[in-house]
Amino acid sequence: MKTYAALFFTLLIASASAAEKKPAYALEMWSDPQFGRFFLGTYSVLPDVEPALTDKDKEQLQTVLPLMPKPLEAANALLKLINKDSNAIFDLTLGNLYLESNQLDGAKMMFQKAIDKFPAFRRAWRGIGIVHVRQQNWPEAVSALGRAVSLGANDGPSYGLYGNALLSAGKSVGAESAFRTALMFQPDLLDWKMGLLQCLLKQQKAAEAAALCDELIRENPQRTEFISLQSEALLAMKDTARAAENLEILARGGKAKPEDLQRLGDIYLVAKDTALATSAYLRALDAGAVDAAKVIAQTENLSALNDLDGALKLSTQARAKQKLTPDHEARLLKVEARIAVSSGRAGDSVQLLTRVVELNPLDGGALMLLGQHYTETKDDVKATAYYERAAKLPDFEADANLRLAQLHVGGGRLADALPLLKRSNEIKPRDSVSRLIGDIERALRKTAK
Repeated sequence: MKTYAALFFTLLIASASAAEKKPAYALEMWSDPQFGRFFLGTYSVLPDVEPALTDKDKEQLQTVLPLMPKPLEAANALLKLINKDSNAIFDLTLGNLYLESNQLDGAKMMFQKAIDKFPAFRRAWRGIGIVHVRQQNWPEAVSALGRAVSLGANDGPSYGLYGNALLSAGKSVGAESAFRTALMFQPDLLDWKMGLLQCLLKQQKAAEAAALCDELIRENPQRTEFISLQSEALLAMKDTARAAENLEILARGGKAKPEDLQRLGDIYLVAKDTALATSAYLRALDAGAVDAAKVIAQTENLSALNDLDGALKLSTQARAKQKLTPDHEARLLKVEARIAVSSGRAGDSVQLLTRVVELNPLDGGALMLLGQHYTETKDDVKATAYYERAAKLPDFEADANLRLAQLHVGGGRLADALPLLKRSNEIKPRDSVSRLIGDIERALRKTAK
């Protein structure tokens, strides 16, 4: 008898419904007719994993066969045949029809009923596993497809779907084994190669991932994402030259995504080629949305390498392209203040740092810089005010107290300086401060005499 699976599993070529949570890799197989044809063939019952069909069962199924081109009519006809004592194949068949109509909850219910009637029903376990994959219920998909495999589902799609579920559930080691087994049956299937690549990247098997990317790039020259993925693997291997080459290929071909260009900029920054790094970072901002925090960090890194022109360009572009939080704004202002000081515009830097403190009154770094500025301009009152505010912050207490003590020493107020120096040295011991404490104590003893 011709298998009913040929009629029931055409559902598998339907596109998966959109879901909020993305899987580890969005399978392309749902739209591949070859996947549907996997389930075609001559029907036969496997006694260990299939319930036996009686002659009556076969006659009843024969009455449903003409209705198969109309799944809803076929489903209604099957509903009349199903009861607690009916053959589990009827439940499986109805589950397939529901799945064909994208009624996933109904399909899951019928597959479960088939399993309840015949616990070793391999096709029902695989069916419910497919539903869970479609619904992105990863722990349930792992359990169901693992059961199907244990019952002898020894084929590419079963192992591949099992690998996809394992990977999406965060079990990359088991997923790797499943994908490798799937590729034994279907060595050219892109879904399984992509799944294996994701496993290798997650396990930091960079050399294997890069080698697999070579194969994927060769077989799919139009798929530029493989070039990007290979760059990740090459960076993990510390082969920055080849990684940069890959990313430049994407950039010059107009195929680079913002994250590709940022990665390229990072490579150039590590090599201290700040001009190329700035160019890549600016192109990333032009290419689309990027993480504002990362852009701020890039600006800070350029400034730290004394490429103040590049840092200012990136800062200006970040303001134009990004929506900045108060914290981001404060960090950018500090970079701009440093640029202003280096450019001989100390007055501008004070305005910028004052704005930082307005945005974040607990920014100890800005408070200390303002205190230092007013110390240099001999405005001890303002310097003291900023240092005292900084001294209330644990990370800056030691240095702020030292600065305050230096102001007192400069004003001849040794008795006021001594407790501040001792507190500073208690938090952050330094030989120079210890010597200064000793000198002041001796001076105070002499004065007392």
